[in-house]
Amino acid sequence: MARTKIFYFIPNLQQGGPEGQILALINRLPDRFEPVLCVYHADDIFFDARCPPGQPAHALGVRRMNLAALARLTDILRAEKPAIVHSYRDKSNFWARLAAARAGVPVTITACRNRMMELRYLLIEGFMSRFSRLILTNSEGVRHELTQWAGVRDDKIRVIYNILDVHHFRPPTDDERAAARARWALAPGSRALLLPGRVGLQKHQIGLLLALRRLLRLGLWPDDTTVLFAGRERDRATSWLVRRLAARPDVARHVRFLGAEKDIRSLYWASDLLVMPSLYEGLANAALEGVACGLPALLSQAANVDGIVQPGVTGWEVPTANQAALATALAEAIATPPERLARMGRRGRDHVVARFAPHDTYAVEQTVAVYDQLLGEAGLA
Repeated sequence: MARTKIFYFIPNLQQGGPEGQILALINRLPDRFEPVLCVYHADDIFFDARCPPGQPAHALGVRRMNLAALARLTDILRAEKPAIVHSYRDKSNFWARLAAARAGVPVTITACRNRMMELRYLLIEGFMSRFSRLILTNSEGVRHELTQWAGVRDDKIRVIYNILDVHHFRPPTDDERAAARARWALAPGSRALLLPGRVGLQKHQIGLLLALRRLLRLGLWPDDTTVLFAGRERDRATSWLVRRLAARPDVARHVRFLGAEKDIRSLYWASDLLVMPSLYEGLANAALEGVACGLPALLSQAANVDGIVQPGVTGWEVPTANQAALATALAEAIATPPERLARMGRRGRDHVVARFAPHDTYAVEQTVAVYDQLLGEAGLA
């Protein structure tokens, strides 16, 4: 039986949630599908270990799309003849829909996986959505913004949560935790708070640093407690300000910048609390992974729209961009005895597994069901 070709399109494979998710999906597709991955450029592939052999199959050789790159993408689609184009991220969604329409691809699916769509795309998304058979998103928060801000019809949107490998992202054994803490030079008895994600406005490292300074002034930040920032510095202006705040003498000894870390699980295992005070999120993949590893979490309301944390049971939720509330919750979390934190972490894992990954192929099966539905409607089943 001939395999059904799915053409995936994303700008790059640098560190990020959508990039990791597209490869997780490709790696888990049933054999009856043939994935073909195309990127703007194949430089700096962060997820190289996750790339299947021969992927990405195409690179347009551009940093930004233009009419010439659109023509190349259209030619590739005409040569590949996929049954489905499935694109990820706002900017590639725009160009994928144009190229797929020009190439006569039967089914086009676009994926919106974060809130706060760029204004230029937000203003035209209502019109452009007519070129998508379906828009897949990973969060009810994103669905709300698409319908309320972009004017997309609700029946055009399907929420499918992230692929979460709960066998890889699991609580460590005592020996694994000890090894992870040794790797990151964390002294016995000390506490590590982890904020995973690129340094930028969205993840709100600035807010965490301001809360840290507030607690230092009040004498509520222990000397042996460190914040670990794990992620590339994407936003130059925000990164400069974050570095400047972190360089203050009273703050500097409590903060470490680790950059983009491929073995993020070892950081989950080494840490005592996951902190994500984001100003906006889709479904925060790092929060899911960390909680699945048994970490209690402190999330902003924006990062907890889909209920990753159960406040007071598996962690803390604070109003978005509320510095006083963030500082108060941090002080409470830091003062929580390790035994209670561990119980919260165990409950947190049970909760995210039940809600987001009740079995191994949960999200993949939902996506494949969408493919089969749309192929059937197009007469290609």
